[in-house]
Amino acid sequence: MPRPREFSQSAVVDAAMQAFWAGGLATTSVDTLLQATGLSRSSMYQCIGNRDTLVELAVGRYVEEQLAGIDKTFAGRPLEEAFRALLDDAAQSNFDGRGCLLSNGVHELHAVEGPALAAVREGLGRVAAALSAAIERAQPERTDAAQRSVELMVAIAGLRAMHRAGMPLPMLLGAAKRFAASLAAD
Repeated sequence: MPRPREFSQSAVVDAAMQAFWAGGLATTSVDTLLQATGLSRSSMYQCIGNRDTLVELAVGRYVEEQLAGIDKTFAGRPLEEAFRALLDDAAQSNFDGRGCLLSNGVHELHAVEGPALAAVREGLGRVAAALSAAIERAQPERTDAAQRSVELMVAIAGLRAMHRAGMPLPMLLGAAKRFAASLAAD
């Protein structure tokens, strides 16, 4: 009897996240996912579940990475400096030009209700809540942390979109600087 193939679910989810990020949450095929993860079709369905489950796991992994990045960015920094770090990153690296998996997913899936869009919406909500909590920790006297977190997400999404469109970096960095100052103001 052949021995079952062993794999790390964490590594599979990471590989799937990268495949979805490169190819899209709606358009990445099961065959592409199998190639990216190294799983056989039967292993994927037996151990992971269907494609929708893999989307949910991959989006969840992406969100966990973003939440860790938020914590790291805000740790010990003044609010405007933390905002500036997030915005500068969106303007400059933009995840090596791939943009945000969640924003990409919203654009791709906006007309298709289903588990993938639900996972993206939940992920955006978690990121907004984490940003709001980080703002509250940085400035406990603020009463607008939830609103500022959404404004920050809008600014980041805009910078990422303009980065992908090829807008000149000095212009994007100038916008990031002004956004950070405006968002940190009372």
